Amino acid sequence: MDKQKTEKEYQQGIELIQSYVTDYLVKNYQGIEKIEWQGIGVEYRNSPILGPSLFGNYVDTDVKVYVSEGNNLTMIYRLNDETEYNDDANKYIRLDSLNSKWIDDLLQTELENTVGGGKKGDKMTQLEAEALKKAPIGSPNAKLVYNLKVHELTY
Repeated sequence: MDKQKTEKEYQQGIELIQSYVTDYLVKNYQGIEKIEWQGIGVEYRNSPILGPSLFGNYVDTDVKVYVSEGNNLTMIYRLNDETEYNDDANKYIRLDSLNSKWIDDLLQTELENTVGGGKKGDKMTQLEAEALKKAPIGSPNAKLVYNLKVHELTY
């Protein structure tokens, strides 16, 4: 399979994740000023000697959730954890594991890590974290930035 076709498929799968997560957060959490996706990170697992990895490439997408300018938390979603490739349909489909409970749990964990200072690059005060809460009013005025640009992950 050529790289361009593979990346196009990754974009289709990640778009499912970005759309689902964004829609859920905007409709169910108040206090969100901006949701900004950071593109598609790919770790190409090919060896010049052994060829492609049996486990495939590592593919993820990060989302920054801002409560105010410069105050955010980051959540990471992995393509193979949230979707699976359906050979019959020739596309990725969302797994049941990508659901409201999973998003709620991940958001809560990242809030605790961010407020506690355990996340490099993320910053949020306890007061700001408390303003980001589940509520039927949601955040209808949040700025939304989707990004399906593929970039290679470097460590």
